[in-house]
Amino acid sequence: MLKKILLGTVTFGLLIISLSFIPLGEDDPHPEMEIYLLSNEIHTGIVVPVKNDVFDWETFISKEDYLERPSEWIEMGWGDRQFYFEMPTLDKLTLKLAFDALFLPDPAIVHVNYLDAHPREYASHKVLKISKATYKKLVDEMIKRFELQDGKPILIPNKGYTNTDNFYESYGSFSVLRTCNVWTAEILGEADLKRPVWSPTKYGLEFLYQSIGK
Repeated sequence: MLKKILLGTVTFGLLIISLSFIPLGEDDPHPEMEIYLLSNEIHTGIVVPVKNDVFDWETFISKEDYLERPSEWIEMGWGDRQFYFEMPTLDKLTLKLAFDALFLPDPAIVHVNYLDAHPREYASHKVLKISKATYKKLVDEMIKRFELQDGKPILIPNKGYTNTDNFYESYGSFSVLRTCNVWTAEILGEADLKRPVWSPTKYGLEFLYQSIGK
């Protein structure tokens, strides 16, 4: 039995590695603007301008939800409700919390955070140079990931970590097969941008965009 478990674990690990580094799609051939990926040890988020001539996010996400809006850039990520709420920082991660998130799916939520600086100031940033038409596709796809009431995202009150972030109701469930990084790649794919075949970890996305913008 132990040998079968070990073999299954190794096989699953090899599958993750192989599919994470196989790209689908291409870089946008008509770059007009920049968006970004930011990451921490486990998670990726998509960073977009608060407003430009394509879309103003504050017409969709109420600026009154935030006590502070320190920059003109917002990061959006997706994940497990319990994981987000019980782990504001990675030092709060426990084996039980990780197991529950991966194998006992909980409803997912969207995290929105106003950055405190330009995304290029963050060490983990990756640059995606895209056309405005592609950005419109990206915006449309990101909006679809929010659960709406009267055309607006449903705020989960008093759950933000700081004065600059909030959580909103979303669709689907986080699991070992569909992680925050898979969600990021799905959105890029819907906008016809380069993404991994399947990357439950952040490393496939970081690898594909490692040399962009340097």
